[in-house]
Amino acid sequence: MSKYLSFPDVIFKDRGLLLAALADLGYSQVEEGEALSLFGYRGDRRSETAEIVVRRHHLGSASNDLGFARVMGGYVPIVSEYDQRVLQGGQLLPRLRTAYNERVVEEVRRRVHGTARRVVEGNLVKIKIRY
Repeated sequence: MSKYLSFPDVIFKDRGLLLAALADLGYSQVEEGEALSLFGYRGDRRSETAEIVVRRHHLGSASNDLGFARVMGGYVPIVSEYDQRVLQGGQLLPRLRTAYNERVVEEVRRRVHGTARRVVEGNLVKIKIRY
């Protein structure tokens, strides 16, 4: 049984952009509510709760639920140790942050009626907006 880890230094400020970023990674089936219980891979109810949850059957047969708890300023991910190692090849949070940030840039580009140019330099992605 792997324990859940919270990542208070990773905050997703906008609910809509977070949901869109999750969908970009293939997790479009989400459950929303107040203090939803998270479940382990055996279906056991855990003490952790979240407001946005991707249920384990949408992640993989050995996965636990993936949650996002509402805190002051946004949503914090709650991920099991196991899922942190295996989801998205062990790159769940970096890929989710990238997808989220690309959504933020697209929203800014749309608001200023500009154009965006994406440049990849090694592991670094630069996006420039012209308006």
